[in-house]
Amino acid sequence: MRKLSGRSHRRIRPASKKILSSKELALHFGVEIKYLENRLNEQNIPFHKDSNGELWASILATSLATPAS
Repeated sequence: MRKLSGRSHRRIRPASKKILSSKELALHFGVEIKYLENRLNEQNIPFHKDSNGELWASILATSLATPAS
């Protein structure tokens, strides 16, 4: 049997994600920052809370609204 060239193998790329801060997340979900942690928990979105109380989470880039030009 002949070995296939590297081009014949398809690479599946992971979904593109963007890390957002509390302000960006609140804007994305349309909630006030004080309710953001509850919203992330409701939607089972993993997040990180840093030592300053700032929330950070990864969101799929395709779900983000594109900025108006």
